[in-house]
Amino acid sequence: MGEVALRKLQAAIEVTRGTDLAATRKVYATGHIEKNIDLIAPAEDRGTFISNYRSTLGVVTSSLPLEGGVSYEDLAWWFQLALKGGVAGVVRGVTAYDYTFVPTPGTDDLKSATFEWGDDTQAFQSNYCMVDTMEITGALNSYWTFSVGIIGTDMSTTTFTGALGDRTVEDVNTYLTKFAIGAAGAVPSSYITGRFIGFKLSINNHLARKYFADGVAPTLGGIGRGKREFTLEVTFEGNAATVTERGVWEAGTNRVARITATGSAIAGSTGPVLRTVDIVFPGKWSAFAVGERDTNTIFTATMRNEYDSALAYDLSAVVTNGLVTLP
Repeated sequence: MGEVALRKLQAAIEVTRGTDLAATRKVYATGHIEKNIDLIAPAEDRGTFISNYRSTLGVVTSSLPLEGGVSYEDLAWWFQLALKGGVAGVVRGVTAYDYTFVPTPGTDDLKSATFEWGDDTQAFQSNYCMVDTMEITGALNSYWTFSVGIIGTDMSTTTFTGALGDRTVEDVNTYLTKFAIGAAGAVPSSYITGRFIGFKLSINNHLARKYFADGVAPTLGGIGRGKREFTLEVTFEGNAATVTERGVWEAGTNRVARITATGSAIAGSTGPVLRTVDIVFPGKWSAFAVGERDTNTIFTATMRNEYDSALAYDLSAVVTNGLVTLP
């Protein structure tokens, strides 16, 4: 019947890039695999108004734009594809696990995945899928949301991997999120109050597909990477402290921003340990735009990341949950 309501997404992180794996988890998001086929046709002067007399199939690509809600359990899985692969949880407080993502400066260690998508009529598959772009947004009266731009090799028919159960996840609530800003070289610990409205974190890995003439039909020969870019947009109430921070932008002073969200206690943990997302972003304000929200003046500031030599990274993200592994 091809029912939209019966669509689903499943995936597995690949051991070797481009080698199919049966799905190991349901993916909680919306979107679908898109396939593109180039037609190659020669330009010819034949004395007619006809554009094309013949063509052949060229490069085949696939993409997978997805969006959904951010949970403490799933964000660590996505960060394996977007920030750094091969991250294992470190146990804390008996049953809590910290997943720490500090993007590697000189090694391409992002993970790839095989995705399954379809409905009750047909399932499709794309392998060698990698996250090119990712945005995480925290807006008031909502949970965090994400969108990802995924590139892959092809879109082929398949059958869904069976027997995958639902997982229990907890959404990251924007109201339970706080923001800190401080001097370069240290992680700020004094969170601001009464003026943090929302944020958007953007990740761009600048991935590019590679192809070669090897005497066979055009197939993906690899995925290359350019220099990564991170940007952070933060919206503030326009009070005196925000105006002071605007002066920091005008002076071109390096800063370290921090976004921390906390959820419920992890069952069985000592303390107890709370579900947490903690993102540290060193950089410099590149814009400080004025706006309004209802009756109030607001400022939306944009920070461009810069490597902090004292912290020894250009971004750090720690996700704490109760998962021993990320299926």
